[in-house]
Amino acid sequence: MFDRSRIIAVCVLILSFLALSGVAYGWRPFVAQTDTTLSVCINSSGGLRAVPSGETCKSQEELVVLSTGTGAMGPTGPTGDTGPTGPQGPAGSQGPTGPMGPTGPQGATGAQGPQGATGAQGDTGPAGPKGDTGAQGPTGANGAAGPAGATGAAGTTGQTGVTVHSTSTVTVSNVNPTLVPGLGTTVTTANSVLFVSTSGGIVNNGSAAGNYVQVEVRVLVDGAVAEYRVYDVEISAATNAFKTNWSFATSVDVGPGSHTVTVDAFRLGASPTTVTAVLAGSETSNLRGTLTVLVLNK
Repeated sequence: MFDRSRIIAVCVLILSFLALSGVAYGWRPFVAQTDTTLSVCINSSGGLRAVPSGETCKSQEELVVLSTGTGAMGPTGPTGDTGPTGPQGPAGSQGPTGPMGPTGPQGATGAQGPQGATGAQGDTGPAGPKGDTGAQGPTGANGAAGPAGATGAAGTTGQTGVTVHSTSTVTVSNVNPTLVPGLGTTVTTANSVLFVSTSGGIVNNGSAAGNYVQVEVRVLVDGAVAEYRVYDVEISAATNAFKTNWSFATSVDVGPGSHTVTVDAFRLGASPTTVTAVLAGSETSNLRGTLTVLVLNK
């Protein structure tokens, strides 16, 4: 028989080697081990070999079956007590602050001195005498006369205007011109232009619808015709209209002197030939004629 203590020591050595090395070849000879045991044959000289489970060792060897399972883990030991914290050393003492000296008392405010009296105002001194008036200096020489200014444009002095109205009616029945009563005036001019306008009413003096009359009204300056108009008046069957109005204006260039402006009229034609025309009227008539002459200086 083998020495049991030696076998155990060898087994322990085998297991320790296997546990520490962790290399694959350490297990290589032990091909017959199971999950829980390992069969090992040990000879008298200390050699060993692993054999499959159930195989017998040789006559000079002894079979040793080793358990390969993991044993139960023992309980965890209790945690030791935490040692007490050592006491903190005392802080060094701070030196004391010296005491502040006491504030001295404030002195009393002195009394205010009396205000001095206001001195009396001195008397106003007398006014000094007025100095003599100095002598008048000599009169300076007259300056040279400036150049004469340009002649200004002629003003509107002498411009005038006049308006006259007819004083009664006038009947025209032929081609002989007849002055309209009241429509004439005389003006005095310089180098001027006369602006002349005239107006008034014309009545067809016929008695039936279709009666027709044609009248010419003229403006004359110093007897010469300056402007004229022709008017046709027919009695309308529809409206019974039988009158119209003349109205026109003109300008005449005249020289200095006195100039007479008049308005006349005459009949150019009629149908029937007995039809006449009545022009103008008195101040109160709605046929009243008007003549206006304005003298405009050049």
